[in-house]
Amino acid sequence: MGSDTTGFEGTAGRLAGAVMARLNRDMEDAAIDELDPGAADCVLAVGFGPGVGIAGLLARLPGGLVAGIDPSSAMLEQAQRRNRAAVDAGRACLVEADAAAIPWPDRTFHGAVAVNSIQLWDPFDASLREVARVLAPGAALVTLTHRWAIERRAPVTEWTEATTAQLRDRGFEAVGCKTARYRSGEGVLLRARRCTSPRCGDRAAT
Repeated sequence: MGSDTTGFEGTAGRLAGAVMARLNRDMEDAAIDELDPGAADCVLAVGFGPGVGIAGLLARLPGGLVAGIDPSSAMLEQAQRRNRAAVDAGRACLVEADAAAIPWPDRTFHGAVAVNSIQLWDPFDASLREVARVLAPGAALVTLTHRWAIERRAPVTEWTEATTAQLRDRGFEAVGCKTARYRSGEGVLLRARRCTSPRCGDRAAT
């Protein structure tokens, strides 16, 4: 999810967003269920796409805040339109930004979700460091990614092992992985918790 948003802007982006909103809803719901946020939590969506997951989070956070970043202006427009009432009320804050430059202070969020976006984080290590930075100690990160999207980059086992190692190097623990079938195909879910040990924090900052 770096600066290259080719395919997610203009007319192509609007069409892609419509397809994503229809096909990826169950993956968004599954990621939110896995995160299981509290009603008053502040949660970050990394790569929110057309905003279906934002709507799902808002339903789970009646007393909380949903924040989101996406590098595509077309996706931002769709997500804001889909969640206009919450944006206007200050319950949702959606911005055009990369995962490598998240515009919120350290330890802001009680959890984060990334559905079909982690494979686009570029540069990956800097993006992971930023996500770790804005999560409070003990906060969970849940990513859910199409198997086919992962396999464009590496075999799933190889990618999962490498990503798990990088998560641990950036101050996450209790990294777990599982796969399941969704409407649009098989997905790989990773769940990790921001470490509460000071030593983990030191390692994540290096």
